[in-house]
Amino acid sequence: MAGEEEGAAANPPPKRVLFVCGHNAGRSIAAEAVARATRPDLVVASAGTKPGGSINPLMAAELTKRSYSLEGMFSKPLEDPTVNGLDSWDLIVTMGCMDNSCPFAPGKTVVDWGLPDPHGDASVIPEVVDRVEEHVKAL
Repeated sequence: MAGEEEGAAANPPPKRVLFVCGHNAGRSIAAEAVARATRPDLVVASAGTKPGGSINPLMAAELTKRSYSLEGMFSKPLEDPTVNGLDSWDLIVTMGCMDNSCPFAPGKTVVDWGLPDPHGDASVIPEVVDRVEEHVKAL
């Protein structure tokens, strides 16, 4: 079955995408939840440069309302074993630099989505999730 072997060789390994924001409590959590649900072709995780220690309950409510699962997700730093720093990721997506604290990743592809931070204004949460859905679809 030479055709099967050729097809298997032509399929590259899944792209590894890390979503990063300041607190890993809202925007990057939303991106990970949306990507897990809609992009099974990607390996994804999220982390924060200054993690807040918990997921924003209003963001969690919005994601749950839209049927996204947060199972197994938690606010974590880049050094968490589930993330293991920046080296193993193909693409690093920042949500909007909090106090210019986006991670420095020489040699890595880094894209910033420039999303508003719901930490100070919860009214932006539906807009953030809408924009995350659009961006994840386009990855």
